[in-house]
Amino acid sequence: MRAFAAALLVCCAGCSYFHATPGPYRPPGLANPPGAATGQQLYLRDCAWCHGDKGGGTSRAPDLRTGTNGPALTDFELRTGRMPLANMSEPVRRRPRFYSEPQIEAIVGYVATLGGKGPAVPSPHPDRGSLALGEQLYQANCAACHSTTGVGGALTPWSHEIPPRPHAPGRFVAPRVTQATPREIAEAMQTGPGAMPVFGKEAFDEQQIDSVVRYVRAMRTPADHGGAPIGHVGPVAEGAVAWLVGLGLLLLFVRLIGTKAGQYG
Repeated sequence: MRAFAAALLVCCAGCSYFHATPGPYRPPGLANPPGAATGQQLYLRDCAWCHGDKGGGTSRAPDLRTGTNGPALTDFELRTGRMPLANMSEPVRRRPRFYSEPQIEAIVGYVATLGGKGPAVPSPHPDRGSLALGEQLYQANCAACHSTTGVGGALTPWSHEIPPRPHAPGRFVAPRVTQATPREIAEAMQTGPGAMPVFGKEAFDEQQIDSVVRYVRAMRTPADHGGAPIGHVGPVAEGAVAWLVGLGLLLLFVRLIGTKAGQYG
């Protein structure tokens, strides 16, 4: 009985200790502003903790004022759900967007006032592009990373950056491009998010961008004539099927004739 009373006393004392301790630290600006939040309020609430209140960057994330940073890159990161991150250790990849359309426009407008010189949000017109030209440009400049069918692929660490950027991760994966909208495709080409190189106005003009956008969108519904697409991965999947099915059938055949030969040996 005494042991039970002592244990209960220790438990109560522990609960009172944790109740008296302060809660975990929360960065300033996390409180939801009343009414419709402005771009500045949303930025200070969700972005400034990593990128700085003036966009100058911190040890947790790069600045938003150099390179291709500006309206187009901010719009791309927000529309594709790559930002904001709930945890700095999260991989930066496509996910459902966190903000509504008006909120994205508000944040993009505010980030544009921080001094970034990157391109403005583009308005591509795929109908004006050439499908044949888009295929040529994509195969020559994009297929090495995103694959010839747009399904994405793995990249060698630091294979394209000398020296590597301080905030870039140690390994990269080129994402699938067929799920991107025309605006997102054009934004990625002009700003080079993540590990992607920049294809600015010096590389592609508007007609060429429209052509690439049209071709990438056409890859969403490819014409698979004669045979199963096998995920459109290409020789990897086809080779695996050849080895597993072809070699499997060959081994089964060898086993079958060997068994029959043993019956008459």
